Amino acid sequence: MKQWAGVAALMLLTGCMSLNQTRSAGPVQVYSSQKPAAAVAECVKVTWADVQMFGDVADVFMKTNAPGDFTVYTTEAQYFADVVGKGGTTRISFYAKPNAPVKDQRGAVVATCL
Repeated sequence: MKQWAGVAALMLLTGCMSLNQTRSAGPVQVYSSQKPAAAVAECVKVTWADVQMFGDVADVFMKTNAPGDFTVYTTEAQYFADVVGKGGTTRISFYAKPNAPVKDQRGAVVATCL
């Protein structure tokens, strides 16, 4: 049992390192919205999970970092969006790993959630 806990912790740590590594390259696109951050993040999560749009290629998750601060990400953090609400404005930074397929389509979906 301890072995599985160690493997799970290592996978979680690897995912965080992958996100931070991709963040260091800067966002592919940055958007802003007047909608609440939670609503924008939920919209991105639901639309990225649309099998008809993207096929069954990745699961989509949402992590709450702090009140009004979310990260929506796919399996292996191939795509993710940091959604941060502050002072009535929500800022969305969209990231994608280099050479990620359907990068433009995922970014366009973010724009529909504004």
